[in-house]
Amino acid sequence: MNSDNFPMPPAGSTVTAAGVKHVMLTYHYLDIGDIDGYASLTEQDVTLDHPGAPPHRGRDAVLSAHAAQATLLRRHELDTVIAEEGRVVVLGRVLRQTPGPGERVSHGVDFADVFTLSGQTLVRGCRRYYYAPPPGGPAPYPETSDAR
Repeated sequence: MNSDNFPMPPAGSTVTAAGVKHVMLTYHYLDIGDIDGYASLTEQDVTLDHPGAPPHRGRDAVLSAHAAQATLLRRHELDTVIAEEGRVVVLGRVLRQTPGPGERVSHGVDFADVFTLSGQTLVRGCRRYYYAPPPGGPAPYPETSDAR
């Protein structure tokens, strides 16, 4: 997780601020491969929904899914965090490194994660969305500085 100089977003309450900290720690734990640390931030009935994978229900299933993907060659770069009571949205990029001729090559994709939190500020659910370019190339109406 790239969190250098990453400011905490303004939070409406102490509970929301604690929830944001827990969400930020989930990325850190996943990036360093600490599945037990990740587990400490989740509810027993946590859910995980990622595109292209079946939904995972319950802590054991979610931890197994993350453990299967755990690698030190994957990291999250976080860009934006939006928080409201009981919900945190994180925008960022997940990068994976693959061995290339003479050096590692990074591949990444933009994502949006929507977390729901319990009353104890633990992760109750996470749903991920990936950016996909429109079929056939760029959007038909590119944004300009004049767009309103």
